[in-house]
Amino acid sequence: MKLWQRWRTPLLIFTFINVLFVLSRVLLDADIGKRKVTPFTFPATVPLPQWQQVASQPLPDRIVEQEPYGKVAFPGRRYQYKQNDLLLNIDTRYELNTVGDGQQAIANNLNLSFLPNRSPLLIRHNRQLGDYAVFIHQQRAYLNACINSRGGSTFTSSQFDANRLRYDFQIQRIALWLLGRQELRDNRCIWTHLSVPLKQPTPETYSTLEQAWFSWYKWWSSRFPPI
Repeated sequence: MKLWQRWRTPLLIFTFINVLFVLSRVLLDADIGKRKVTPFTFPATVPLPQWQQVASQPLPDRIVEQEPYGKVAFPGRRYQYKQNDLLLNIDTRYELNTVGDGQQAIANNLNLSFLPNRSPLLIRHNRQLGDYAVFIHQQRAYLNACINSRGGSTFTSSQFDANRLRYDFQIQRIALWLLGRQELRDNRCIWTHLSVPLKQPTPETYSTLEQAWFSWYKWWSSRFPPI
């Protein structure tokens, strides 16, 4: 008897038992498929090397209808830091089901929009941290990025999708997805918008923001909210 013929019956029995288990869960568990939002509140203080935190206040929740959660309040917070006479603002927003579109996040969170084909955005890449965008608007320099639950930071939808394909399609996540306990894709994000006032653009315009961003990212990447 060939080896595959010897193991065929046990494998069929194992597969059948697993199908029955999943089916029974679907039929008997009234809560299966329903997602509960894990509450998350931004801390009042976040350390930032070489900067002194001078203020912190919550931003108004952004209420969004999202499947499979229903109406969800996305929390946000503004942090302010001082270095000599320079004041740094960091606006953050936690989202459960983003598509990773940085321009849309800027419009939603900062109320800024740009004319078609006239975007001032410059997308940059750091090999250790990921991707982010910088731009200048009305005498302020900005840096914007999405901190992902897994993988480096992103700014565009394609970068976000690449992270999801690489890090989310794991065996343990697929098992929980089959049981309806979580989404297969983890579309959560901490949108981060850093900005400083700008008197005159120079080659070093973005270096201050980038240094602050690198420290900010490293702090949050190890403290991403639990799902």
